[in-house]
Amino acid sequence: MLLKQRKEKNTIKKKKNTLLRVLLYLTILLFILLLFAFWMTYFYNPKAEEKNTFDDRIYPFFHVEPINNLTVELNGIPTETSNLDTGVKSNLNLEDRDEFEPTMDTFFNESELTVKNIDALFENMKSTKEISGAHSTLGNEVLYIYHTHSRESFLPYLEEADKPEEAYHSNANITLVGELLGRALERRGVGTTVDSTDIVQELATRGLNYNSSYNVSGEQVRAALKDNKDLEVFIDLHRDSLRSDSTTTVMNGVNYAKLLFVVGTGHEGFEKNLTFAEGLQTILDNQYPGLSKGIMQKSSNQGNGIYNQDISPKSIIVEIGGVDNTVEELHRTTEIFADVLSEYYFHEEK
Repeated sequence: MLLKQRKEKNTIKKKKNTLLRVLLYLTILLFILLLFAFWMTYFYNPKAEEKNTFDDRIYPFFHVEPINNLTVELNGIPTETSNLDTGVKSNLNLEDRDEFEPTMDTFFNESELTVKNIDALFENMKSTKEISGAHSTLGNEVLYIYHTHSRESFLPYLEEADKPEEAYHSNANITLVGELLGRALERRGVGTTVDSTDIVQELATRGLNYNSSYNVSGEQVRAALKDNKDLEVFIDLHRDSLRSDSTTTVMNGVNYAKLLFVVGTGHEGFEKNLTFAEGLQTILDNQYPGLSKGIMQKSSNQGNGIYNQDISPKSIIVEIGGVDNTVEELHRTTEIFADVLSEYYFHEEK
């Protein structure tokens, strides 16, 4: 009888141990499955290599690459996802910046204008500031403004257009801002050439696509330098495709279009271009904090990486405003930027 009871106890004990082992194994298996699910959800990205493969499309209407994993180095400015006027120094990941590469057909199906004589609207923008005549380049044209993405336009002046990818026009575009900046620089004694070549029309004439924009604008710049050896500073003027909350700032109760500098690091002499951009940024930070979003550095892995900046040690891309900015906002900023450029030219670089 005792022997039988012991056998029954041993049998029950074995069953309990077996059950405990099974439960333990199931728990471990469940834990492993949970870990795997967590990894698949938050860390595994089968398209990561695709997202890191950039072509040369530098934001046709802001102009920047498909920026999912692009880290942008900024000098003394905050991130796009925080208050841009706080002055926090950081590296910026612009994951929310989309890039669009318009087809050539896009440029020839443009919207009607809300202002019929848009040229006059820009030309009538006058500065109320007294300009000192103490400095001059003595008739020599030393600064060259051009526009690789010449048809980047502004939505407030386009009828039935409300999306950034619709903001292109053959007349109401960034070249008018270049002319504003050129006139402002001339008033400050800086001899300036403004090249308003319609790069899109040049591309269409040659049967080229939008990716060839920098090649064509580079030809224009090299030809200008060949004709005029006095040229020292080269500004490729663009507008951003981000909306007004990222491209507009308020100073003393008045709206201004924000600035952004882009320096290509895909050539040996880029440090000099970067030094030039940093000099402008320093003046802006000291005198007009918050007006500039800083300096974006772009390598050859993130696009062209050169952007014709190998032509001169003082050659940069300047983004002024975005698709939502008005003529008045753009004009106010061109006046300030002309001050900064002239101050740098006559004082900082000497």
